[in-house]
Amino acid sequence: MRELVAACAVGKIQGHMALDLSDAEDKYGEADLPVAWVPNANLVTLLQMDGILTTNEFEKGLTMALDACKTIHGMQQEALKKKYLVIKEVAEEREETEVVA
Repeated sequence: MRELVAACAVGKIQGHMALDLSDAEDKYGEADLPVAWVPNANLVTLLQMDGILTTNEFEKGLTMALDACKTIHGMQQEALKKKYLVIKEVAEEREETEVVA
């Protein structure tokens, strides 16, 4: 794996931009804007829009999505660090047990 990809969606519901739509909001909202982002390369790898947004709404939605992707990426990194720290600790305990035996 070269890099993590963070993704989320923004939508327009009753005239307001919202992050992380529920299923019903997605189905019955006015617009949907899913975004995927590769942080180290700073590349948007998915950008799709269903519905109608003004230029200002699109820019606001894209900014909201990219900010959320940055937060998600940080959470992904922390989750992986915690998981592999546990794996490392278990492996070290096994090595210590093998050395004693």
